[in-house]
This record gives sequence, C-alpha cells and structure tokens, in this order.
Amino acid sequence: MQQLNIPNILSLTRVVLAFVFAILLFNSYKFTAAGIFLLAVLTDVADGYLARKYNQITVLGKMLDPAADRLLMLLTFLVLLFKHNLPLWLLIVAFSYHLLVIFGWVIVYETRGITINHTFFGKMNSFFQVLMFFAVIFNFYPKIFFWIVAFSMFISFTNYLIKGLKVIKTKAPS
Repeated sequence: MQQLNIPNILSLTRVVLAFVFAILLFNSYKFTAAGIFLLAVLTDVADGYLARKYNQITVLGKMLDPAADRLLMLLTFLVLLFKHNLPLWLLIVAFSYHLLVIFGWVIVYETRGITINHTFFGKMNSFFQVLMFFAVIFNFYPKIFFWIVAFSMFISFTNYLIKGLKVIKTKAPS
C-alpha cells in the first residue's frame, strides 16, 4: 500500500500548520492563529475520515497522525504558558501526558509490532484541549477549562495505560 497518500499528506500539513500556528500566536495574532489552529484540527478530522473511508490506513499514517496531534498540542501548551497565563502545573501535566502516551505507543509497537488506535477517552481529551485553547486565548473562563483538561488527561492516560498493558501482556504472535 502506498505510504504517501492524501491522509498522510494532511498529517504532514498539520505538522507545518502547528509551527505556523505557534509563531502566529506567540506574536499575538490570536485571530489568525485561531484560524490556523482550527484548520489544523480539521486536517486531523479529514485525514482519519479519508484513511478509513478509502482504506488508506498505512503504518506511516498510524505514526504520523498521532505525532502531528501531539506536536500541535505541545506547541499550543508552550505558547499558552508564555503568552496567555497558562499555569505551569498544567503545562507539566500536559507534557507528561503527551510524552507518556508517545512512549507507550512506541513500547507497544516495538514489543508487539502494532499501533494502538485512539480511544474514545483520547478523542474526548483532545476535544477538551481544543476548547481550552479557545477559552484561554479569548479569555472565556479559562480556569474551568484548565481543570477539565487536567481531569480528562488523567482519564485518557489511565485508559491508554490499561489498553497498552493488556496488549503487552498478550502472547506475542508466533
């Protein structure tokens, strides 16, 4: 199967958009940055939909899509810390969550040769992070969203941990 297809190109586009977004937001172009952020989120939705609909799921895509997602979110948290009063404790929680999920996926892939799909709780967490971004930059009760995101990260991480441990404990294919 061809590795560089439309869904994977959309994921690569999201990587570029993540940096464009971060530069714009860091330089206080919050409306333009919000538009780029929204475009990046839409590429995430589109790449998953197209990959499933047209059976274009690839190993590259299974790694590139979550990597692009993590990059966008980590850059978002960093810029929000420096420019929009995101609390340091939430940055630490977010970085820990995202890095531990990445390391968990790598461990599962290395030990079992498979990737772990996104879960409902992971998608829910992503949704709350997107809402938090808009709440912070447009100053719409951001402190409430800080706690919602922290809680959803805890639930999502616990879910991924349980799923990953089950996969690792299963007998390896012979």
